Amino acid sequence: MILEDYSSASKGIKVLDPFMGSGTTAIEAVRYASSVHGVEVDPYARLIATVATRKYSSDEIKEIQFLISEIKKRAIGQKPNKALNPELANIDYWFGEENFADLLKLKSTIFDLTDAGKFRDFLLAAFGDIIRACSKAERQSLKPYISKKYEKKPKPVLDEFSRIAPKYIDAVLQSSSHKFDGIVWEGWDATDFNVSTSIDLAITSPPYINAMDYTRCIKLESAWIGTADDKAIRAVRNAQLGESIRRHRAIGDEFVSSIARKHFGELETIDESRFKTALVFFDDMKRNLQSVYRALKSGGSYYIIIGNSKIRGIEVPTHQVVAEIANELGYKWEKYFLYRIKDHRTSIPRGDRGGKIEFEHVLGLVKP
Repeated sequence: MILEDYSSASKGIKVLDPFMGSGTTAIEAVRYASSVHGVEVDPYARLIATVATRKYSSDEIKEIQFLISEIKKRAIGQKPNKALNPELANIDYWFGEENFADLLKLKSTIFDLTDAGKFRDFLLAAFGDIIRACSKAERQSLKPYISKKYEKKPKPVLDEFSRIAPKYIDAVLQSSSHKFDGIVWEGWDATDFNVSTSIDLAITSPPYINAMDYTRCIKLESAWIGTADDKAIRAVRNAQLGESIRRHRAIGDEFVSSIARKHFGELETIDESRFKTALVFFDDMKRNLQSVYRALKSGGSYYIIIGNSKIRGIEVPTHQVVAEIANELGYKWEKYFLYRIKDHRTSIPRGDRGGKIEFEHVLGLVKP
């Protein structure tokens, strides 16, 4: 809706998402924007977003179809390349012996048939999509775990790849009509980056306070794709906003501290650790707002879509705190609306770690 509104008033807009994730904003923006720019800390998410937003010609799609056909023929008899083993401690725990061997054969085939680049990226994205189904980990939980009560039957590797890969082709069949090709990556750190051009419109959905540990959720996929090992996973986790580990970072901004105490100061006496986690989250958001402000042209807008949290029974009005910080930085709070989240993608209760978030708030901030 935001993109349609902006594109109808301008022939070409430059769009930024500083918390790109797997590319929700970019997938829409490439249809409207003259350029799309992103910042994202997780390399697996960057791969998915890159693959999902590229243009693919009819000849390239035919080449991918041919490669998928060849992979299915060759993978059974493929000699596994041990150098492509996932570098994650105890990775064997999550897979049966046969499926582990077949996954390595499949990955080895992809690497034998392709060079680094567009085709390999596409095939690895499809390959990553089958990892959870072919593992012992439950699919109903975002975080990987093996149920002792209900035994899961992992999917056969080649059968699952044969099912998933064509769906990826279907998803990009109309990509040649996109206005822009892919994403211009502008950095890894959403709290400190510079953009290579002046931005008209920024749209993002930052992590929540006490967010789910997404690096853990996708660690099996990341390990098999080759975008992460144990060290890299820890580094990404420590860099993600909302993570409790970041509470140890020093806060030197008295304004952020005063706003936090104004809106949820009682949390400090109930649970100082979680108060510090929330405090650092808002300090990180201030740094993000500063980076986006630098990137925006005069009159440019920053839309932030975020849910409020409840921590230890204390309401944390995230959107209000972010808006007040933005105002202090020079933004004008121009638009606001909220909507009820109709489709919670997970029904897992979060207990006193935030609860199920019922509404998302949309802040429309303008750089004068």
